[in-house]
Order: sequence, then structure tokens, then C-alpha cells
Amino acid sequence: MMKNLLKTAVVGVTVAAATFALAHPALANSFSTNVGDGTVSYNDGEDRLCAQAFNTEGARWVRVTLVPLSRSGPSPTITDRNNYYGHSGSTCTSLATAYEDTRYRADITSYWGERGTTVSRGSVTFYS
Repeated sequence: MMKNLLKTAVVGVTVAAATFALAHPALANSFSTNVGDGTVSYNDGEDRLCAQAFNTEGARWVRVTLVPLSRSGPSPTITDRNNYYGHSGSTCTSLATAYEDTRYRADITSYWGERGTTVSRGSVTFYS
């Protein structure tokens, strides 16, 4: 009797663990990353993508181009210019109209006046 009860319990726990592991949770995520001349962040709770160029050492800007990968959706490009250009805050855009769990690639470039060149900062992949 005790052996059968133990077997039943083990099978039940195994089934519950497998169900939990195979469940499809929401894929959305938030992130914040330093891109050399500023930061890029996504706040999933607010569906908000922001870029901010650092307000130090002359002219700087950060540009983010969004590319929807898993389905159609908004594909904005935002550029934030720093206080050298008269703008000390961040520049943001909303992804509220994107389908939930749309996979995006954020292509990032930046500029610093002292370097005098635009630099590719790579990409970040995330879910809206």
C-alpha cells in the first residue's frame, strides 16, 4: 500500500513539473544596456523603448531602429541627442500597439563629436 502511494506521488510530482516546464509563459522582457555613448532600455510594463545620450564631453547621440522579427508591428527609429543639442532627457517611443510577445531586434548606433564618427553598437533582441 505504501509503495503504491509513493509511486503515485512520484508520478504526480513528475507530471506537475513537466506541465510547468512546458507551459508557455509570456515572453516579454525589460532591459537596460549601456551602449558607450548612452543607454537604451525597454520597460515591458509600460511598453516603452527609450534611448538616452550621455550629457558629457560634447555632442553625442544614440539612435535605435526597431525591426519586428516574429510578426508585423511598429518599426520606429528614435534618436536621442544630449544637452549639447539642448536636450538633456531621454527620447522614448511606445510599443503599446504591438502584438503581445512580438520579437524585436533593436539596432543601435551612436555618435560622439570628439570621435567624429558614427559607431554601430550592435543589436538587442527582446519581446514586447
